[in-house]
Amino acid sequence: MRPQAALAGALMMVAAVVCFTSLDSILKLLVARHDVLFLAWGRNLFQVAYMAALMPVLGGRRMVTTRHPGMQLGRGALLVSTTVLIVLSLKVLPLAQTYAITFSTPFLAVLMARLFLGETVSLRRLAWIAAGFVGVLIALRPGAPDAGWHLLLPVGMAFANALYHVLTRAIAADEDPFAMVFLVAAVATVLTALALPWTWSAMAPWEWGLLALGAAFGTAAHMLLVAAFRIAPTSVVSPMVYTQIVSALILGYLMFGEVPTVTTLLGAGLVTLCGIGLIRTGQ
Repeated sequence: MRPQAALAGALMMVAAVVCFTSLDSILKLLVARHDVLFLAWGRNLFQVAYMAALMPVLGGRRMVTTRHPGMQLGRGALLVSTTVLIVLSLKVLPLAQTYAITFSTPFLAVLMARLFLGETVSLRRLAWIAAGFVGVLIALRPGAPDAGWHLLLPVGMAFANALYHVLTRAIAADEDPFAMVFLVAAVATVLTALALPWTWSAMAPWEWGLLALGAAFGTAAHMLLVAAFRIAPTSVVSPMVYTQIVSALILGYLMFGEVPTVTTLLGAGLVTLCGIGLIRTGQ
């Protein structure tokens, strides 16, 4: 793998993480007033609409053609799972504890990629991944409140997200990136629409606008995610989710007035250092 490809893939994933964090923050605001499945439906419906608007320019055929229909169905189901689980997690658990658990995604993704895709991972890269996870724990200082079975929500999200990363990597080289973004949202929209008779709720115009903005972030994130996995292996791309702590710090301060502690800043610095190490480390 060329160093330039590793750098480009890593930076694309960092940008995707910023977009995903922005989407999560918006859904966190809206879930206090609306059902999570309803929000997941609206978020994916907007993504379908955004991609459909590009069809006259890019061509409709390329967006609906796939060589791996089963994989695309699986990705759509996993997208619904990750959206629902992260929103429910943020609704019932502290933000720090939720992210601390879901940041186990890179470990799981790298292991799954090794098992199912045959990707090789050096000991140095595994060491950087482990050190990055330590940085996240330092930054977030996860507590252990008596949350009971709710702790399974972020655990489930981590597994679903890791599998989503692996499936995306598995077919990224064979599929049109625009088709991957359109089809995954289309499948997710159909699946969540099945629950509309029980989850529909009226939203104010500003709420629809906020959801549309969140979907725009989500669409951009998925485009960047697919592009990253097309040019770099899972062991480089997936660990970049650690940088979510940086975007979470910024958005947490701007949107919720959360001021980071010294340990949080130290942990964020370690995460950044490990991300650079991963980019510079060869297979």
